[in-house]
Formats: sequence, structure tokens, C-alpha cells
Amino acid sequence: MKQVTFAPRNHQLTNTRTWTPDSQWLVFDVRPSGASFTGETIERVNVNSGTVETVYHATQGARVGVVTVHPTQERYVFIHGPEQPDAQWQYDFHHRRGVVAFQGAVENLDAMDITAPYTPGALRGGSHVHVYSPNGQFVSFTYNDHVLHE
Repeated sequence: MKQVTFAPRNHQLTNTRTWTPDSQWLVFDVRPSGASFTGETIERVNVNSGTVETVYHATQGARVGVVTVHPTQERYVFIHGPEQPDAQWQYDFHHRRGVVAFQGAVENLDAMDITAPYTPGALRGGSHVHVYSPNGQFVSFTYNDHVLHE
């Protein structure tokens, strides 16, 4: 066993699927305080060299975290909070979405609609703990409904 990160900040590992397919990198989010969801970056560390790379950097006041990796590709799926948060729309369990980062591009994983009449198939709130299936074809997640919360 060896320590691979040394920066004076919290490197938050998700409890599953944190290794890249080649077993050379661990992925994590960075939080000023371990208990807060206030990180702006998804990063990875090479377990042999200690090299740290930023996979994604949030902008416009958004926060990101809880990252997992595709089993055969370097696709990263994680929570993304709202951009330009304000008093009415800021990060919360029911105000977040899943995104996938792959080869420098980021795409939304979720479709959300919290205004009646609701769009069939769209979520009415925020998703969390996105994990690829072993074959990489599906993503499981937990969910918090915005409409029921209100």
C-alpha cells in the first residue's frame, strides 16, 4: 500500500468504479471540505508516477463530484450542479444532473422537466451515484424528485 496524493485538500473517492480500465489511474473529486459538495474539478492520479490530471473543471459557479469510470473506456460519469446558481436554484439533492466526460467533451446524461405537464421519460429531479454496468451499456443511479420535494 502507498499514498498517491499529497496535496492539502480532500480527494473524494466514490465507493465503486474509481479505477480506469488500464488500472493505472484513480479518479476522484476535490472538495475544500470532505463533507461539502463544493468541488469544481474531477481529477485523476496515476498510481505509479503520482501525476495528477484534471478530467473536468466546472464553470459558472457549478459544482461537480461523485465520479465513476466506464469499465472499458475512459468515460467518466459524475454529478454536475447548476450553472449560475442563485437563491432559488442552487445545488441540492433534487437540483443536480449526471454528465459524461469523454475525450474532452461533456454531455448531459439526464433529461429533466420539473414543470407540468411533465415530459414522458424525463426525470423530475436530480440523479446521483452514476455507475456503468459491467458491459458499459447502461448506467444506474439514485434519484431525488424535485416535484415531490416541493
